[in-house]
Amino acid sequence: MNLIDKLQPFLTDMDDCLENGQYNAALFIALALPDICSSTDKSRFGTNVGKRYKKWIDLYFIKQNNYEKNVKMSADDFYSLRCAYLHSGLNKLDRQSVANVISKFEFVVSPSQHMSVHKNSIINGNINTLQLDVNSYCNEIKKSVESYVSESNGNKTINAAAENILHVKNIDHGFIL
Repeated sequence: MNLIDKLQPFLTDMDDCLENGQYNAALFIALALPDICSSTDKSRFGTNVGKRYKKWIDLYFIKQNNYEKNVKMSADDFYSLRCAYLHSGLNKLDRQSVANVISKFEFVVSPSQHMSVHKNSIINGNINTLQLDVNSYCNEIKKSVESYVSESNGNKTINAAAENILHVKNIDHGFIL
């Protein structure tokens, strides 16, 4: 199996979750995908999880999705968001690097396809909340993963590392070793 074969189940599950209104599950996958992708090329991204995540976000996500412009979120900010959501489930970024600009964040579901509530900054007193539309964010991550896969497709080292990506196996028809 190559890289896309190993990543496609995550992308499919994320899409299915979005389609079925399972937004938290979709968001968990989206926030984990940069970890999974960067783990396949430790020679380029390093072995430290935080540094790997940030470097992958810098190379494949921020500029491609215009986060360096209006919202001006850095790789450190996205890593802080990832840690806050995946590890504690909190919306506050008190102890994170982005906290000096953004106090908290919220993921929303936009009311329609024709009206997107994405990359909005809401200031209420001294609390600055960043709103991200979960569908838009997940699709941006998906586009970035696809870009990484396209660029890395022929790399034997990356494809070999991708062999170790863990998946849930359906054993309805018996065990397959």
